[in-house]
Amino acid sequence: MKANETKVDKFLATNETTFAIPVYQRNYDWNLVQCRQLLFDIIEAGRNEKINAHFIGSIVYVHDDVYTASGLTELTIIDGQQRLTTITLIYIALYRLAKQLDNPTLVSRIHKTYLINEFAPESEKLKLKPTDNNKDALRYILNSEDGEEFKGYSRIIENYNFFKSHITLENFETVQRGLTKLIFVDIALDRQKDNPQRIFESLNSTGLELSQADLIRNYILMGLSRTNQEKIYKSYWELIEKNAKDEILNKSRVSDFIRDYLTLTNKEIPNKGEVYIKFKAQYPTTTIDELESVLSNLKSLVKFYNKLINPKNEIDKDIRTQLEYINRLEINVAFPFLMKVYEDYSNSVIDKPTFVNILNLVQTFPWSKDLILSFENMWVFYLNEADYARSHFSAPITGFYSSISIYLSTLLTDSVIDEVMPKICSNIDSILKTYKK
Repeated sequence: MKANETKVDKFLATNETTFAIPVYQRNYDWNLVQCRQLLFDIIEAGRNEKINAHFIGSIVYVHDDVYTASGLTELTIIDGQQRLTTITLIYIALYRLAKQLDNPTLVSRIHKTYLINEFAPESEKLKLKPTDNNKDALRYILNSEDGEEFKGYSRIIENYNFFKSHITLENFETVQRGLTKLIFVDIALDRQKDNPQRIFESLNSTGLELSQADLIRNYILMGLSRTNQEKIYKSYWELIEKNAKDEILNKSRVSDFIRDYLTLTNKEIPNKGEVYIKFKAQYPTTTIDELESVLSNLKSLVKFYNKLINPKNEIDKDIRTQLEYINRLEINVAFPFLMKVYEDYSNSVIDKPTFVNILNLVQTFPWSKDLILSFENMWVFYLNEADYARSHFSAPITGFYSSISIYLSTLLTDSVIDEVMPKICSNIDSILKTYKK
């Protein structure tokens, strides 16, 4: 490992170099609050002559002696892609403004120094090489004509528009001066001598806000060759991320999904902050065969999870209605159980009336904390019964619904009923609204 203090503009100006964001990195997700703060810091540094430097953190990368087909040096960014991408957006905003001001010298300097490798093929010109979902957005803001719209949503577009509207003729030169004062700790790793995964975990433990899913994705993919990273990401992880998302809120639910998957497989509910630790302990190796086995199971179940959190994606009206009720009542605790039931329905182990009845039954048990704690264990009972039935009968399970119903009824002791009824009565308006929608 080599660590040095480096100026950001000098780092980005490195000749014949691309800064590659690997597929295992989390998506670019800086929001306007963070962009506003960075721009404020840059303007303050550019305005104040007493400020000689402004520290923005660290950028960690692996060299690996990897070169592109055109001979460019490729640095794989392990940590710092949020800052590096955002600063690139600021340079693009300066570049586009310089074009408007008809300053060809400045246009050429920014473009050829910080944004592209001048003599590389068109497909490899961009110095910053983001993941595929952001590559198109970056090319758009760099090359699009006025009035041309970008199809789809990207945080890159949103943040660029912020910088475009806040970097003006009045502060143009101040922003340029401020950028020259930005410094960071340049940490270069040698994969043969250093352990990027361990360093990544260490960085996360010191305060970087990475989700459990981010850590798991890094754990799965970081140790693989570039070819296998692309293969595993495209074949499995990308589909998991796409399906485990609240499509209304545009919010990732991958961490929740993996937590529910671990609950399903281990019959034990992990703490929300320990999902990565539990996953890593359960799947300690990362050979391709082992990875594909684990990820195949996740990929198989995530399509059902997608419908649990996005009922609109279920085409059957009767099932969709029940899923909408469950979604409104926020009975997330039942998801490990319901994923497995959904799979049984999909595989014709149970028929539609049985599935609908179970979905309806689930809705009657969310009103007591004590009952919910017992309800969390209901699916364990179901799994044992269902597994036994599958091993002895070739026909769809009979008595599936009744066995679950009988088990749940045993939870309704007099003391639980005494606790539940006042809560139901006090919440009757919200309950009725759920079913009137």
